[in-house]
Amino acid sequence: MTVAVTIVTLFAVFYQVAPHFGISERYMYFMFFLSPFLVLYMGYVILKYGKPSGNTFDERFYDDWDYRRNGKEEME
Repeated sequence: MTVAVTIVTLFAVFYQVAPHFGISERYMYFMFFLSPFLVLYMGYVILKYGKPSGNTFDERFYDDWDYRRNGKEEME
């Protein structure tokens, strides 16, 4: 899973800086056409092989940070 995320992210970064390196418009159009498919593939890989969190939203507000909800955050 990390390989797909890394490759698609590097592709996106390269796509953003490619005009500054003088990449031809033909390749830029090809990369533009290819980018939605890569993002969809990355989403598929994440949904298929990703591990769901063991906590609910009420138990842990931020799953990647050790922060437990105390009930004061409830919205009216």
